[in-house]
Amino acid sequence: MAQDEEAYVAPQGLNNWYVELGGSALFYSLNYEKYLYRTYSDKYTYTARIGGAYTPFNNDILARVYIEKGTFMVPFSMSVLKGTNKEKLEIGAGFTLETKDFSKRQILPHAIIGLRVMETNRVCFRLSYAPIYRDNGVIHWIGIAIGKNFSFK
Repeated sequence: MAQDEEAYVAPQGLNNWYVELGGSALFYSLNYEKYLYRTYSDKYTYTARIGGAYTPFNNDILARVYIEKGTFMVPFSMSVLKGTNKEKLEIGAGFTLETKDFSKRQILPHAIIGLRVMETNRVCFRLSYAPIYRDNGVIHWIGIAIGKNFSFK
């Protein structure tokens, strides 16, 4: 007996909001992502994102990274999502602006290599490796994010 397989329908939203723990802002960040372009077959999607985080207390993360109280972290990045189903490979790069009072700032380049899952109920889950260049060395870091895919109407 042949059975009909239920076809996967990708979320059609053009935007994502998500919360990321770790990642390119080191501790946490709230992010907005915009789909810039999708190929006709949805095999490739080009995205850009901006995020923000504020550190209300001194952080010494895993005895490797120190973030001073009152620091703002603002990650910017562009990525390519590859895949036609709900699982997509993500490859990208960008930088994170680290500043305490916006007069003295540091630019931290970073890369993104990860896996993203877009469920049919438009929930976005992301797991990424995000190496960051900081203090004349590379910090090997990971990020875990969950968010929502939507469209402006």
